[in-house]
Amino acid sequence: MKRTILTTMLIGCGIAVSSAMHTGKDICNYAPKKERIDTLSYIAGIQIGQNIKNEILPQLKLDYGIIFSTIEKNFAKDKPIKVEKETLTPDNLKEVSKKYFDAEFRKRIQASANDSTVEIFSPTDRKIVSTLIGADFAYRMKDAPHPIEKKSLLKGIADTQEEKEIITIQEANKYMQNYFSTVLPEKNRKESETWLAKIEKQKGVKKTDSGILYKIEATGDMNAKAVKNDDVVKVLYTGTTISGKVFDSNKWSDMPQARKEYIKASTPDAAEKDNPIEFPLNRVIKGWTEGMKLIGKGGKITLWIPSGLAYGERGTGQDIGPNQALRFDVELLDVTVK
Repeated sequence: MKRTILTTMLIGCGIAVSSAMHTGKDICNYAPKKERIDTLSYIAGIQIGQNIKNEILPQLKLDYGIIFSTIEKNFAKDKPIKVEKETLTPDNLKEVSKKYFDAEFRKRIQASANDSTVEIFSPTDRKIVSTLIGADFAYRMKDAPHPIEKKSLLKGIADTQEEKEIITIQEANKYMQNYFSTVLPEKNRKESETWLAKIEKQKGVKKTDSGILYKIEATGDMNAKAVKNDDVVKVLYTGTTISGKVFDSNKWSDMPQARKEYIKASTPDAAEKDNPIEFPLNRVIKGWTEGMKLIGKGGKITLWIPSGLAYGERGTGQDIGPNQALRFDVELLDVTVK
């Protein structure tokens, strides 16, 4: 899981906070039978618990009870959270947090390094910021790249606070290493193969010799099409995982909310607009190199690309895991033949 909004801001203030580990579904062999838990969710809880206990609480002097209860009550939800004068939502969390992690906050943090009696926040602000921290963790659970079990995650957080962890950090690291290097790639491979097999049976879907599935929505001008790998294409596209989650798009209507917020803040003139992109076909994944030659200028196509022609065994970014097949909906706006 990528760093959360607040933990990123804390790092900017000189406070080292590590991000929670990715999680998935498995049964923990360390817990008693009456207390069977999801191992990866529990380990994620330990990671979050360590952040809270070792970094957030001692340096910011926040309220653990509020942080924990906020995570518990709002786990994987996106409903507004009211606290004092603030109303928190997934969309405004970053902006609200800026009010409290400002220049004056940084001065108080620096002062507290030499004087432990310095109060970082007023009682009211302490309550708000504690809720902010909890809300940030809670909201992020909804978009986690792998399923997270609430009970196991909360147990990991609570056990860390009480120093009652049922596995050591060394055991947790070994388990995670095996999961991400062996278990997850195989799981993704099987799921992707099953997904592609179902897609192949759909009406109008065709298959290339290499294994790409495609459906042409509009052929376009076949007299203006890419032929060579160094030909340049200009496109609008939306990429989704097998779960249907959009991981990337340059079409405003399909863009992930986080990217929309970034564009609105950094380049307001580009907001509410599509953002066509140009690139040579030898600079993209193999599935794109081949797939873009199937239509001409003005054409539209859906590509279902096997992992071997996408990002392979390593995957990329937060949303694309190892051995994951992908879907791309593409509109070919223009072609420059080299």
